[in-house]
Amino acid sequence: MDKQQHAAILRDEELRPGWRQAVGRGLVVTVANALALWVADGILDGFTLDDVTATVLAGAVIGALNALVWPALAFLVVPLSVLTLGLGAIAVNAIIVGLALDGLPGVAIDGFWTALAITVGLSVVTTIVVRVLAIDDDAWFDEHMARRARRRRKGATATDVPGIVFLQIDGVAETVLRRAMASGDAPTLHGWLRSGSHILTDWETQWSSQTGVSQCGILHGDNAGMPAFRWLERSTGRLMVSNRPASAAEIERRHSDGNGLLAHHGSSYGNLFSGDAERSVLTMSGAGRVKEGRIGAGYGRYFARPSNALRSLLAAGIDFGRDRRAARDQRRRDVRPRIERSLVDSLLRVFTTVVSRDVCVNGVLADIAEGRSSIYVDLLGYDEVSHHSGTDRADTLGVLRDIDRQVGRIERAVRWAPRPYHLVVLSDHGQTQGQPFEARYGESLEAMVARLTGRTTAVDPDSAAGKTESTAWFRSARGDDDHELSDGAVTVLGSGALGLVYLPGTTRWTLEQIVDRYPDLMTELTAHPGIGFILVRSDKQGAVVLGANGRRYLDRPADDPTAVEGDDPLAAYGTEAARQVAAVDADEHVADLMINAAYDPETNELPAFEHQVGSHGALGGPQTHPFVLHPVELPVPAERVRSAPELHRVLKGWLAAVGQPVSVSR
Repeated sequence: MDKQQHAAILRDEELRPGWRQAVGRGLVVTVANALALWVADGILDGFTLDDVTATVLAGAVIGALNALVWPALAFLVVPLSVLTLGLGAIAVNAIIVGLALDGLPGVAIDGFWTALAITVGLSVVTTIVVRVLAIDDDAWFDEHMARRARRRRKGATATDVPGIVFLQIDGVAETVLRRAMASGDAPTLHGWLRSGSHILTDWETQWSSQTGVSQCGILHGDNAGMPAFRWLERSTGRLMVSNRPASAAEIERRHSDGNGLLAHHGSSYGNLFSGDAERSVLTMSGAGRVKEGRIGAGYGRYFARPSNALRSLLAAGIDFGRDRRAARDQRRRDVRPRIERSLVDSLLRVFTTVVSRDVCVNGVLADIAEGRSSIYVDLLGYDEVSHHSGTDRADTLGVLRDIDRQVGRIERAVRWAPRPYHLVVLSDHGQTQGQPFEARYGESLEAMVARLTGRTTAVDPDSAAGKTESTAWFRSARGDDDHELSDGAVTVLGSGALGLVYLPGTTRWTLEQIVDRYPDLMTELTAHPGIGFILVRSDKQGAVVLGANGRRYLDRPADDPTAVEGDDPLAAYGTEAARQVAAVDADEHVADLMINAAYDPETNELPAFEHQVGSHGALGGPQTHPFVLHPVELPVPAERVRSAPELHRVLKGWLAAVGQPVSVSR
């Protein structure tokens, strides 16, 4: 975008559609409203229209209310919208509609509930008309973005220095994205690659291939002390879970030095951590925290408009039905691996695929119109659906198609920004598919450990149930928090296909101590067909990786012939496996036993210790190979990126390369 295009934002005539478009849209909306009201007259006992004139007049008044009056009043209902997920705004809108209709000649309406039914019905009809007549096409999207730019131009950052929008598609492996491009399920991103405007490459996660470790590293440049998605801190007995508000806030406090990726006029949407952004919306580390003068500012801005709330509610209902139908189809066709999906799973899906998506994308569009320097948004839908359905299943790819469409909208919005923007699309990890461990072998990891140690086991209920990142938003709303686990119990935690076993006490148990105290534990675990390898620490040999038919001594040089005894238990997990596992062995919160499920390269599957089909958090398969799709103008990293903190340095380097002020993270 050149300087002349930047200047366009200051000229109203270039921000408004032609008068023919405006009149045409007004007529279509009026006719649609009138028809809907005419139908309501025949259905609702408490609503009456005398004639065609009254019907058309009512349709025009409703259109004017939504276009002119409601935006002026919306800010008054922001607090109500935050507390009621937009339902309060719908109720207020119903009151306004009822009062307006009741004051028109030839119109009679008998109360609030009739007005509410009319309000909801009009929204449904408008949504259908918009889709059928393509009113919300590119031209009208441009007009919508132009209005946003016009409203924000006084406070906008107008500059030639490019901003960068980082769009994280949670859980998509590089191989999955390439297949989706080939199959037509990611046309926007494929178009970038085909045109030569962007470069697609993969990067390597750490052993803990999940959002908590990856986002902390990407956004803050450091993720030390995080051996998994959930872990036990022996000194206090505190259970840390990355997606719980108190844990996320504490993790960010430990790792933030104030110079995160988004520290300079940046925004965070839908993330676990803020990256030191000035603006944070649906960001777990700041859940409930006042940002920019009021609680839930971006969330409230979206749901303050009844049309947004109703549209999201309608879309959520449709997506809920899609999930139930997909689950039924998997059962009917006996698709494997699969899990039974509960109603709660379907509700979690619609939160990520509709509610969170709508709020976050709306916020990104507003920030682009405002010209913010750096924006990082986590689009969670694919990851959530893949956990329950699988990595390449039809309903999962359907969510990816929708995300690709949202990326296309964001790309189109850039033309109305007061500054040029680069769009970087990336993922934080991939997923690997498989039947859950308990379903496949008839015994859960925690039950197995309890049987072999003769002790009760303490578990995180969310881990046992296979609940995912989005679960935390519901827990946050309920007020749940972190908790301490009971003394004397063996703690067993699952992070995808990574199992953590903490034996009683405040210090790490050695291999010799474990064998002496629980002689059957190591023998049966290492021989189990669902377990690939186990990391323990030996008094004599240091860090040791145990497999069914061999050992790997991590403290010995890789070229030392004695580094491997028998079959290398890490052979199936990639050339970086020894480095990745050794890094976790040095972590202060590492478990006594770090157990990685068995990966089968032939089927590309491994069993999760959680109730999930697609999982991540361990080694094995695509889960450790996310992607980065970046503009060719941004420099290609000199070396392969092998961790989230390394990726942080690359992204910060891109901000510096385009001319943004950047402070070096510690």
